[in-house]
Amino acid sequence: MREIGILGGGIAGLSLAYFIGEHAEVLEKSSRSGGLCRSFEKDGFTFDLGGHILFSKDAEILDFELSLLSGKLNKLQRRAACWFKDRFVKYPFENGLSELDKDDAYNCLIHFLSNPQRPQHNFEDWLYNTFGKGLADLYLLPYNKKIWKTDPKAMDCQWVERIPKPPMEDVVKAALGIETEGYKHQLHFYYPKEGGFETLPRTLEENINGRITREFAIKSIYKTGSNWIVTNGQEERRYNKLICAMPIFELLNCLPNVPSEVMHASEKLAFNSLSVVMLGLNRPRRHELVSCFFPQSDIIFHRLVFGDYFGKNYVPSGASSLICEITSKHGDEIWKMPEAELTARVVDDLEREGFLEKSDLTTTAVQRAKYAYPVYDLGRSKNLSIIEEYCKELDIELCGRFAQFRYDNSDQVMRSAKSVAEKVLAKQEVN
Repeated sequence: MREIGILGGGIAGLSLAYFIGEHAEVLEKSSRSGGLCRSFEKDGFTFDLGGHILFSKDAEILDFELSLLSGKLNKLQRRAACWFKDRFVKYPFENGLSELDKDDAYNCLIHFLSNPQRPQHNFEDWLYNTFGKGLADLYLLPYNKKIWKTDPKAMDCQWVERIPKPPMEDVVKAALGIETEGYKHQLHFYYPKEGGFETLPRTLEENINGRITREFAIKSIYKTGSNWIVTNGQEERRYNKLICAMPIFELLNCLPNVPSEVMHASEKLAFNSLSVVMLGLNRPRRHELVSCFFPQSDIIFHRLVFGDYFGKNYVPSGASSLICEITSKHGDEIWKMPEAELTARVVDDLEREGFLEKSDLTTTAVQRAKYAYPVYDLGRSKNLSIIEEYCKELDIELCGRFAQFRYDNSDQVMRSAKSVAEKVLAKQEVN
């Protein structure tokens, strides 16, 4: 019997197993680990499930990732843009004001400098208070409405530390055309030389001393004496400690006699799903961008990632690739849209905006993820605290984006895994 059961084999589960060591077992329902950090190969192209890069403000975790992937990484500059009024505007948007029409640039600058503060009750208030009416109305509100599929008035501000506040000096410089950089911790990033971003979870797997059991779809979890029993309907595993690294909804659905208050709270948690249309083109890229953001409501995708930017191993010679990200509510029209129809819609939008011609296409693919983005609506904090308290009573630890229901990048998930692992191991030693 392994002492510690880790439910879910995404980045959180694999990192937990790495930090805990030989006493852990990971149970993963898929035939491949990695969760959202997955890569796919087709016709000589390698695509990721969305846009992933390695960077972090957490020096310890970044050093860990670089050591783990030693010799497997390229260091690249993040050249990103926003698509606005038929042109590229430097990302983040406030750093590209000189590229706007003069009226738009003036509107952004004057409202940023003279910005009366409103009472702050929600994410929309925060955007206006932080960036001013010009930047908020022109770009930030349309883009966030599009990606979150939620009115910013109905979202709280608990996640806004992800959005750096621009210094006044940088915004003024940007308006005057003086080069400046926002998000400096993202200015350079690392990416695997080959294999796509899934190289990260694959390398984690190679260095895990514990056990990984794939294709183990958990059906029920219950406790007998001091042991937890986890079954898939045919086999069972016994542990004296559980860590949930799979979506919190799935955990609660597997537990017996969950209080109605807890189930009701989980039903109120909102999340977005992700559809990714992957396109291989028979020509080189026409610009030097790694990604581009689209606030327009009539364009179906919110972000493009140009996969060939990562290196020559990701496309055939002379080719390029696009990874097109589309958020939706699980089960809505976009989620249910047939792959061919979704691909045609993406290609039509790209052709209309001048990013490709249909004759450029050599291969297409679609991948989807039910659980992609936790939504920070106004009820999230209260509902999540009810669930967390229940899991605390059961002595089940939570770790990962959809277990802790936090909009965390892979580096933040690894930090959480390291902290949870240390906590669990310390308790094991005491006991």
